[in-house]
Amino acid sequence: MSKTMTIDPVTRIEGHLAIETHLEGDQVTAAKVAGRMYRGFELLLIGRHPVDAARITQRICGICHEVHGIAASIALEDLYGLKPSSNGLILRELILGLHLVTDHLFHFYQLTIPDYIDFTQLQRYRGQDDRVRKLDRLFRGSAGTFAGTKITDAPNDTALTVEMGLAYIEAIAVRKTAGSGLASLGGKVPFCHAILPGGLTTGITSDLLMNYANALDKTTDFVQRYYLPQTLALAGHFGQYFNMGQSHGNFYGNGAFTLLKEPLYTAGVMRAGGQREPAHFAGAEEVIDASFLDAAGKPDHEKAGAYSWVKAMLYDGAPMEVGPLARLAVNRNHDFMKMLKPFNQSAIRSSVMTRILARAYEAQALCRYLRELLPSYQLEQPTINALDMLAKPTGTGQGMSIAARGALNHQVTAQDGKVTGYRLQVPSAWNFGPTVKGQLGTVEEALIGTRVQAEPAKGASGSDSIEIGRIVRSFDPCLACAIH
Repeated sequence: MSKTMTIDPVTRIEGHLAIETHLEGDQVTAAKVAGRMYRGFELLLIGRHPVDAARITQRICGICHEVHGIAASIALEDLYGLKPSSNGLILRELILGLHLVTDHLFHFYQLTIPDYIDFTQLQRYRGQDDRVRKLDRLFRGSAGTFAGTKITDAPNDTALTVEMGLAYIEAIAVRKTAGSGLASLGGKVPFCHAILPGGLTTGITSDLLMNYANALDKTTDFVQRYYLPQTLALAGHFGQYFNMGQSHGNFYGNGAFTLLKEPLYTAGVMRAGGQREPAHFAGAEEVIDASFLDAAGKPDHEKAGAYSWVKAMLYDGAPMEVGPLARLAVNRNHDFMKMLKPFNQSAIRSSVMTRILARAYEAQALCRYLRELLPSYQLEQPTINALDMLAKPTGTGQGMSIAARGALNHQVTAQDGKVTGYRLQVPSAWNFGPTVKGQLGTVEEALIGTRVQAEPAKGASGSDSIEIGRIVRSFDPCLACAIH
């Protein structure tokens, strides 16, 4: 029996996404992933002063914002030939790292676990913690995500459900605390106006550094006590998801967090056959064959053969998976491999559960890195090497950085001090691009072969198939960025 299943919109993600799958029996045999809302930031920047990009690009997204300010600043430094101050580089990494950790927390607790944990089990609780009763009332009173849901394959473990429910709420408080720490360094959150080429304009005091340090300590404690153990518990119950949601097997990651003796990540590409090679900006190709864009990058919503506003991204002609898992695979992270061994995983490979675990592992590694980096900041030393705003550069600048969801590239082209072209190659474009040149997009490939079995009550995943929702959300889609 054949049928087509359409999920539009996909809920609990950033942006507007539609998934169409064709099923033969209970198995997905074809898939289309479509971004639904045009943005136009690349065209918006044309004719502006180049430095405007450091602030305007942060408005692309309400979740991953500072990352664009940093990537734009790196590209602008390349354009202007500017070297940032040492303190500016440290502040940039402190902001980027803590922001990534909070993004991972948000993805796991607010966006992911409602697909796996049956919070109706809170009604079984017979303890004395009034927080659990309040949480049960909150979830039962929800009009959306939790209302009337029943996850049929959820762990039948009331204690674990209570623990994850309380962590769901605590994660929100931790993100608020972390946001205060980020604002101490960046001036405000979201959209740190202090991030500019050359460093940051913030006047950093010992009090501001202490507030950041306290926020980092609280975030680190939550990651170690709750986030990482709970992802491991989830993996222990849903072992089948180590064999689901497998993409083409190609990984691409940019370098980042390089100020300590050992860089956390180096840039590279890992091919499906295991071959590793350095990554370079020129290898990334944007293909618009199936996108509602003309050759000039302008919208064309009636374009024949197009079905998405997202550009397809290829690296040397091949689709790539990006994200924390890709970064760990490219860098052959042995500690992460050890973490996978109890789950009978002998190598880092693409799957739903390895993506979830990779984020938690990265959060812990980032917290460790940031705590070691923080003491290297030098009070009374400049935070920025300011560029000449009256200069009128002509040329091209490239910035290769990272976001929570994967590799992030910015490229600015200018003529006589005005932007003539801007390119944004963002993580969710790599993962959620359409089929081009006979090759399925990364998420489209990950959906093929999925067997649709568990069908929850309405509301659990915002779709008729919880498996589809779990696979799609494992990539942490941000369509606002993907379409920009």
